[in-house]
Amino acid sequence: MSLYISIDPGMKKCGLLLADIKSGKVLEAGIASFNKCSDLVSLWNEDYQICKIIIGDGTNCKNIVNQLKKNKLTNINYVNERGSTLRARFRYWEIWPPNFLIRWMPKEILFPPENLDAIVALILLEDFLNYTFDWPDKVSIKIWL
Repeated sequence: MSLYISIDPGMKKCGLLLADIKSGKVLEAGIASFNKCSDLVSLWNEDYQICKIIIGDGTNCKNIVNQLKKNKLTNINYVNERGSTLRARFRYWEIWPPNFLIRWMPKEILFPPENLDAIVALILLEDFLNYTFDWPDKVSIKIWL
């Protein structure tokens, strides 16, 4: 497997995503508190032998990278995350289309019912690789706080 981790860094929480490049599928996704983010990435690295870590270059990026480096995680790549949260709203509705009644409403006025941090991490990875990933039905957004 060729696995990548993508991180959407935030002040209090981070979006995390584990994806297999060869199959083009998301394996795990969720939201972790700032304190648990690097521990979870380390755990995934032990379990899966990660090839690369992708991280958005915005809010709190440097602090998370410092934590990752303390845990001896390298091969970190930065991605410009400008506009990724807005794009994640649209990507959310592509993955989980709205029901019939609201399907016809403009997507600009629809707000997804869930936190978008994991979807932003997906957007960052897709931007880095210039590739659109599959999100299997069995993969739910977990919360590690």
